[in-house]
Amino acid sequence: MGQTSLNQTVGGRTRWAAICSGLWMIAILAAFSQVIGLVAMPTLAAVLIYAAAKSLRPRELVSILRTGPTSEIAVVTTFCATLFLPIAAAVGIGVSLSLLLQLNQEASDLKVVQLTLIGDGRWSEHPAPARLPSYRATVLDVYGSLLYAGSRTLQAELPDPAGAEVPTVVLRMRGRTAVGATFVKVVEDYATALDAVGGRLYLSGVDHAVAKLLRRTDRTGASEPVGVFEATEVVGESTTQALREAESWAVRRRPPNSDQ
Repeated sequence: MGQTSLNQTVGGRTRWAAICSGLWMIAILAAFSQVIGLVAMPTLAAVLIYAAAKSLRPRELVSILRTGPTSEIAVVTTFCATLFLPIAAAVGIGVSLSLLLQLNQEASDLKVVQLTLIGDGRWSEHPAPARLPSYRATVLDVYGSLLYAGSRTLQAELPDPAGAEVPTVVLRMRGRTAVGATFVKVVEDYATALDAVGGRLYLSGVDHAVAKLLRRTDRTGASEPVGVFEATEVVGESTTQALREAESWAVRRRPPNSDQ
């Protein structure tokens, strides 16, 4: 840490600064070892303190503190840890804490909304219902990360199919180029829950690589597999196709005397 600060203070720009400073240090120690041995330790400490002070950037620190509680907790905890613990341990604590806070942020910063087709290819956005309606298709979109803890939050936010008859759900996934094992498990569980009440799950706007993964790992045990509609160049096209298929699925299974 001290050598890095010194390199920055004297204008070092690349990793060669550390290599060159090491070579110069060897040469100086070999030529002036007796003189260097007379330098008092407080003097060396003062040099390191000066270099550390010069490496601080108040503007960046203020920007971090204004960003939000996640950044504040990480920077304050790391700073306090460096005062009482070895540098390696302090950095490890800071990195671990930042990772945990990021995972918590991803889990809490996820929102599920309902989309309704209003004509001319346009969609209106509404809060997602708590329960699914019977014999109708519900289009859902998700804001936020679906990796790690975000997938479990999605599972809790999805409308409950219990009590509904033949509900169908279209989950829009456009722009998501990768999913994890947790998301695949959530999709499997939700598809199974829909199948238990005669419904079916559809995924629209799916990236080609993600679509291959989902088809390869489809082990829901449901009577029908999860419907996967890959994304096209036209935004909303695959969702419209999935919605029509979902509506047709519900209509074909509607009892003749049903007033739903």
